Amino acid sequence: MSDIKVVDAADPAKKTSRRTGPIEDGATVITTEKEIACFWNDEEFASGDRVSSDGKTYECSTGQWVEV
Repeated sequence: MSDIKVVDAADPAKKTSRRTGPIEDGATVITTEKEIACFWNDEEFASGDRVSSDGKTYECSTGQWVEV
C-alpha cells in the first residue's frame, strides 16, 4: 500500500475515474490480471494508490476509485 496523496476536489473539466462507495466486508471483487490505472484531475495513478479529497480517502482499484 502506498502513502495517501492529498488532491484537490475532482474537476469536471479534467479526466477523473469513476468513484464508488466503500466495499462491504466480505464482498467479492472480480479482477483481471491486467492492471488498470485510475485518473484524478488528469493525473494517472496505479492500482493500489490512494488519494484523499474533501475528507474522504479513495483507493484505485481496476480503473475506479473505491472509498476506503
